[in-house]
Amino acid sequence: MRRNRAVSTTLSYTLSLAIASILVSGLLIAGGNFVESRQEQVIRDELEVIGQQVASDIARIDRLVVAADDDPTARLNHTFPTRVSGSSYRVSIDPAADALTLESTSPDVSVTVSLTTQTDLEASSADGGVITVLYDESNGRLEVRNG
Repeated sequence: MRRNRAVSTTLSYTLSLAIASILVSGLLIAGGNFVESRQEQVIRDELEVIGQQVASDIARIDRLVVAADDDPTARLNHTFPTRVSGSSYRVSIDPAADALTLESTSPDVSVTVSLTTQTDLEASSADGGVITVLYDESNGRLEVRNG
């Protein structure tokens, strides 16, 4: 009889450890997904703020170019963070869609901001950091570059 009781205790202990391990693993997986989802939302929010600021800079340069008499020269440097939540990002002008697209690298998050300008846009892009919005006199278009 003692043998059966010892086997029962050992088996019960092993099953308890297995169940506890499964529960802890489930909690870690669920928590990891929550953290990743939260990080993507923070990156999206930061990219939207930066996108609105770059769009504002583009609108400001556009107003200067439209108000200029002849041969306008307009350039605006703006310093942004080089990374958002530990991820690098890129700002691109899409002239076909009249939009500014911001994309982070890891995780992949993309944000689009509409642009309304009277001056044509040039398909151009810049990485995070110092971003220059300028009027390129050679082609008569607005573009973004790294400054």
